[in-house]
Amino acid sequence: MKNIQNILIAVLALAVAFLYYRQFSSGPSEQAISPTSTKTKSTVLLQPDTGSGSGKVAFVNTDSLLEKFESFKKMRSGFEKKSSMAENDISGRMRMLEAEYMEVQKKIQSGVMTETLIKDAEQSLMRKQQELAMLRDQKTSQLMEEEKDMTRRLNDQIFDFMQEFAPQHGLKYVLGYTRGGGILYAADSLDITDAVLEGLNTRYKGK
Repeated sequence: MKNIQNILIAVLALAVAFLYYRQFSSGPSEQAISPTSTKTKSTVLLQPDTGSGSGKVAFVNTDSLLEKFESFKKMRSGFEKKSSMAENDISGRMRMLEAEYMEVQKKIQSGVMTETLIKDAEQSLMRKQQELAMLRDQKTSQLMEEEKDMTRRLNDQIFDFMQEFAPQHGLKYVLGYTRGGGILYAADSLDITDAVLEGLNTRYKGK
């Protein structure tokens, strides 16, 4: 009887572990994006590269970039669907195992199961619990790899675009700015977020 109770505890722990990953996943998400400022701002004057050694410095608001870059929004939507499907699958299997546990417990309490049947039921439940744990770990690992791939693709798209955009507009440095990040101050006159977003969305439209 105690073994069956331990199995139920393990099943509940499975669900908690998977939901913890879902809740505190480190990948970019809309919840982590700060609202875009609505104040009017002037932008840096973009001109072709003059070959000057000093050049210009500009910045891109990375929060706004994640919020409005259509390619990333599409990636994130696909990832969230896969994540939700995995969560529903694990939760459904967990409920089925819980129901089986409750049925076995009811039969034990009513005295209709022999010691042999109880032992067989314990072994069956334990095996299914272990299989569920393996499935949870597999799905969690797959989601983590999906997140890494999504981040890599996002970085590659932005990096490749900036290799052309910055020289074309005489920029030597383009910084990524986010509130609370490493850059403590950035003048609005150096903000090229809108121009970069327009270019990115045009290049990766439909991808």
